[in-house]
Amino acid sequence: MNNNILKVHSIFKKLNVGNIKILNVNQNSTSITNSNNTKSIKNNKYSSFSNNSNINNYNNNNNNNNNNNKKEINLVQNKSILSSQLTSTYKGNQLSYTTSSNNNNKVEEIVKSKNVSPFTPLNVLHPKLVGEKLYSNEKEVKNNQKEFKAEISTLPNGIRVVSKQTHEGVCAIGLYVNAGTKYESPEDRGVFNLLEKMTFKETKNNTTSEIIKELEEISMNAMASSSREMINVSLEVLRKDLEFVLSILADQIKSPKYSEEELREQIEVCIRNYEMITNSSSDQLMTEILMGVAFGDGGLGNLVIATPEQYLKITRDKLLDTLRKYYVGKNIVISVTGAEHPQVIELVDKYFGDIPYTQKDTPSEDSIDSTINYKGGTDASVAGTIHKQHLKNQLQLLIEQKQNLENKDINNNDSEILDIEIEQTKLSIEQLELQEVKESSWIIAFPHSGLSTVADNKDIINGLVLQSLLGGGSSYSTGGPGKGMQSRLNLNVVYSSHRVKNCHAFLFVFNKVSLFGVSLTTQSGYLQDGIELVLQELLMLSKTINQQELERAKRSQKSQILQNLEMRSVQCDDMARHILSFGSYKSPEQICKLIDSVTLDDIKKLIVKLAQSNPSVVSIVANENEPILTAEQYLQIVKQNASTLF
Repeated sequence: MNNNILKVHSIFKKLNVGNIKILNVNQNSTSITNSNNTKSIKNNKYSSFSNNSNINNYNNNNNNNNNNNKKEINLVQNKSILSSQLTSTYKGNQLSYTTSSNNNNKVEEIVKSKNVSPFTPLNVLHPKLVGEKLYSNEKEVKNNQKEFKAEISTLPNGIRVVSKQTHEGVCAIGLYVNAGTKYESPEDRGVFNLLEKMTFKETKNNTTSEIIKELEEISMNAMASSSREMINVSLEVLRKDLEFVLSILADQIKSPKYSEEELREQIEVCIRNYEMITNSSSDQLMTEILMGVAFGDGGLGNLVIATPEQYLKITRDKLLDTLRKYYVGKNIVISVTGAEHPQVIELVDKYFGDIPYTQKDTPSEDSIDSTINYKGGTDASVAGTIHKQHLKNQLQLLIEQKQNLENKDINNNDSEILDIEIEQTKLSIEQLELQEVKESSWIIAFPHSGLSTVADNKDIINGLVLQSLLGGGSSYSTGGPGKGMQSRLNLNVVYSSHRVKNCHAFLFVFNKVSLFGVSLTTQSGYLQDGIELVLQELLMLSKTINQQELERAKRSQKSQILQNLEMRSVQCDDMARHILSFGSYKSPEQICKLIDSVTLDDIKKLIVKLAQSNPSVVSIVANENEPILTAEQYLQIVKQNASTLF
């Protein structure tokens, strides 16, 4: 038997489990039951699959030879000029230059060398730099480099300030708060997402129109975002406007107005976002479902987007109470690039110095993280199910409102408007049922170390390198730098079948525990083929990986990090996230050294550890007959192929 072929095709059969037909194991194994961590959709039927795929091995050879030799220049004059522009030719071992001057005299330079560059070598001072003031000694060089290092300070009220002087005329400014959906209780769902939407709204000192007008005039980029562990507001402005921006941010925390009109408007925005996300099989929807499967209800399992019913329960008082409880000194980090650290400290203390260190009811991050436990399991559904259920709930609510009006014997415009909304909702449900879905998606993820462990080990760094090594791609990609066209998942999965739409490795990094996995999207009816390709590539990786691939992945990861950090906003964000997660900042040089230290043995150990973990699996399929693979079945594949894999 070929040891590179997994026994996928021979170990599954159809088996009724609960109310759903899923794939199951049949070779000398116990029956799989519907566990507490497995969510199933009623009346869905999934058939088994039995295709096989081989592992494609690939190698890239790079040979670069550069030699520098001495040059001899012969000047040949008095020849006719055919062109007024610089031209060059290469004959044998001579490189000829031809140029022209105002008096039509031709100068031809012939460089006699076997392999020579016309450019000034990097270790030779360029002629244009002669006479310029350069660093005179190593001490002067080190003093200049210190100006570009991140500086960190903590104010008396606990606010941490991190800044880096980049000698630019533009500053990137970020306000980061250690708060997010992992802190939400069932009664508070959606409150942090709504707080994000209420950023730059009216305060006791400025109207919304005044704030927006000022920011439009001075800001190149202003945005707010919320996630599971953090809320942030970031802007890019000229250095002269640094103080004004900090005053605006402080005003948003200390003097918000949150008018009922603006609150209703932003709730409608949140509801539309929910409808847009759930009315598809988007990556964001898959991610939201995956987090619920991995961590259950509460903590990291809380959705970033709440349901419309949950948004409608949020009041102005609830927003103000959340702001008071979480926007305190110990939770806030202010990050700035392009300004002197003493100046930043002075301004932050001026505008934020009166914010309290904490409140009596402010929860600690450790207390929340202690309740977070990885669970794993399976969730399977047909595309559009969530959105269809939302429309049905909305229809029921409209019908109840209509009945209440009829009981009160009120005949007015409200009744007519409700009739129109009821008909529109019914029509939307009918259209959704007739809609033809052309794609199916599947995600598998494994628990991995959190960002807080960076100070103690390099597990996160190993995960980043493995992500680069697996890479991924899309069938519609046009290529280009950084697209991962030579990565394993792109070559051996996307390129192996034109039915595969995209396939990517991902690493979702959180403070306590992260998720490493692979996402897959195929044409409807071909998900089984894609899953087999992914399993072949993922599980056999520890046997087929080589040093050349590892070195390329390490270079790729360093290149991505350094390229991203060229953007001010990313640099500002990077410093703040480090401070929030583990209280210190690792420079790009330190991160690159950690990446360089990753060995082939480190990656192989990580692959084996992930492969033997209890996975979280999410499937959104085009129809109920589409085959899937559950977490339990994956574990049986690993168990039955243990001798081959490990």
